[in-house]
Amino acid sequence: MVGRLTRRVVVAARELGDEHVALLDDTRGEHMLTEHLGKRPIVDPEAVIAPTAVISGDVHIGSGSVVLAGAVITSQGAPVRIGQHCIVMENAVLRGAGKYPCTLGSHVLVGPHAHIAGAMVNGCAFVATGASVFNGAILEQGVVVAINAVVHVGTRCLAGTGVPIGHIALGDPATIYPPHEAPAVHAQLRALGFTKAVFGFDAQGLADAGTIQKLCERYARSLRTHRDDATLVE
Repeated sequence: MVGRLTRRVVVAARELGDEHVALLDDTRGEHMLTEHLGKRPIVDPEAVIAPTAVISGDVHIGSGSVVLAGAVITSQGAPVRIGQHCIVMENAVLRGAGKYPCTLGSHVLVGPHAHIAGAMVNGCAFVATGASVFNGAILEQGVVVAINAVVHVGTRCLAGTGVPIGHIALGDPATIYPPHEAPAVHAQLRALGFTKAVFGFDAQGLADAGTIQKLCERYARSLRTHRDDATLVE
């Protein structure tokens, strides 16, 4: 938004002959980064970051990569590393989560509204629109996670695996479940300790008011560290 508004103001100023147009022109190409817990993002000069993207904390973005409008790439307890020539599309979220780093190899395409938290995505992979990849998951070379599909905690998708639209991958190596088998997946997740892996405490499930209360209180304490964040202008 800042960059877009700046360009509009520059055009208007030119039309009016405003003497400050040169000063406004100098702001083009700036983007906003955030220091979190003393860690600053490192963005390769050949990467392109949209002005409305949020890049926070211990994040490295490699040469030739592009992060589009509204995307959020944030280190919350673990680093985020993005290789070369990756594309993170609009409103996607990449999160280093707790003890789980978030890593993208080179040539990875992350679609709009996709969510990757604490997972390793090796090169030449595609995580499509609305897909989710959870803590401790590993996507080997050439994996495709289709629209609205889910790769759950601790899952390993072997090279070349395709997770179809709306399906669920779980296990090492991954078993692919259709949407109507989600209750069976939930039972396995309880046994694996989903809440421990994602939120840091044991619970039998999330369908319990006391569990949700505890989850929110713990998670909020962790996220309140963002109150000391500092915005950087690069």
